[in-house]
Amino acid sequence: MPENTNKPSVLVPVDVSTDEQPDPQLLELLEPARVVLGGWYPAPDQTPPEQLREAHGDEAIERIEAIAAEFQDTDTAVETVVVFTRDRSTTVDRLADEYDCGVVLVPGAVQRVERVLVPIRADVNLSAILSVVGVLLTDSEATVTLLHAAETDEDNEAGKVMLRGAADELLDAGVGADRIDTVNLESDTPVDDIVDAAANHDVLVIGESEPSLIKQIIGDVPGQLVKRTDRPVLVVRKLSAEEEKEEDEAGEETQE
Repeated sequence: MPENTNKPSVLVPVDVSTDEQPDPQLLELLEPARVVLGGWYPAPDQTPPEQLREAHGDEAIERIEAIAAEFQDTDTAVETVVVFTRDRSTTVDRLADEYDCGVVLVPGAVQRVERVLVPIRADVNLSAILSVVGVLLTDSEATVTLLHAAETDEDNEAGKVMLRGAADELLDAGVGADRIDTVNLESDTPVDDIVDAAANHDVLVIGESEPSLIKQIIGDVPGQLVKRTDRPVLVVRKLSAEEEKEEDEAGEETQE
């Protein structure tokens, strides 16, 4: 099996004002990645965050470090941070930028991680999504469903070609052919079909359409998926135009 050294960085937001904790099965899926545990403590409008930090800082740190301890017997690189904030969405976006996280976890209910759903579209950062999935499934026995759901008047053959290419990329990453399924749908309501498919899977991996997690959650197709499923969702962030250029240049230098 080829070794994939392109380790993704995943931001895992945790509300440290509660006993919230990511499911152990989900943490196990993230073991091949670099994980940033972003503990956030909600600050009421009338209360200065500094005052809350003074009163609850120690317990917040203790909670986030207890979650980090779940990785102590693994090779996972784990970092922790605690932020007292009035705006969770802005904080999550900022932490993802500061800690260079290309993936953000949107928590959800999960008892096991056996089936991963990856809805794919031509206008979303497909290569980055497949890279993340390939790494996360390296040490997992989970299967992956690549789902292309398009409007009925779209080119169906283009969807088939996209799915074949996506499956080949996962094969190259070391995911066995018996663990990869492809589904190409023509539908009047693609989002509805993806939500229905999510009910039969444990985790979704999707890409944001714009280089801003806030915009992604507020609207657009990926945002609708996040709102309409109770499954955990790994959102693969889209690079800005400048970041994409830097990445392309770095790739060219590596090939020289």
